[in-house]
Amino acid sequence: MSSKFANQILKEFSCFDDISIKTFFGGFSINSKSTMFGWIGKTGFYLRGHPYYRDFFIESGMQPLNLPTSISTKSLDYYKVSDEWFRDREKLYSIVKMVIEYTQHEQSEKNKLKEQRIKELPNMTLSLEKLLFSVGIINIPTFHEIGYLEAYNRIKNKKASISNNILFILYASLHRRHVASLSQSTKNEIELAYQNFLEQKAKNT
Repeated sequence: MSSKFANQILKEFSCFDDISIKTFFGGFSINSKSTMFGWIGKTGFYLRGHPYYRDFFIESGMQPLNLPTSISTKSLDYYKVSDEWFRDREKLYSIVKMVIEYTQHEQSEKNKLKEQRIKELPNMTLSLEKLLFSVGIINIPTFHEIGYLEAYNRIKNKKASISNNILFILYASLHRRHVASLSQSTKNEIELAYQNFLEQKAKNT
């Protein structure tokens, strides 16, 4: 499609912080500080939905964005801005400002959750993350609170066949180190710490 309309939209909202456009799904995304808040296509300009104001968009008659796929049409949480709104700049700008703020807040919350994901730690695989989930360790703060010894013990009780290498991986991940960097003496200390942990646990039961 021609970029003329996209550039018109870009110019229209250049008063907002760090506005840019990029090719996206056969059209253009429009972004503020690299966060996508709208989509520009052949049929018009669409704003991203959010639970806080989605009903307002729908009640205002804004049509959802439907994009054709290879087998069907996919409905996305973006809503078409009417020509009437383009004629009322004050209203349009206030709505776009709201959409940007909520979109950036939502993205910030997602980034915080991602930063807490165990999978983001070094050495961590998706399968090990799922195994930790299954024993109640669902994020990095919980992992820190529980500790690598208790985490390994829980996994070992659930899946007796796991090797000591998982113990080393848990230690290295929690200390933000690559497991390959652990010396043999460090591994011996980790194994001894686990034996002491088990003995102390047995005394307390």
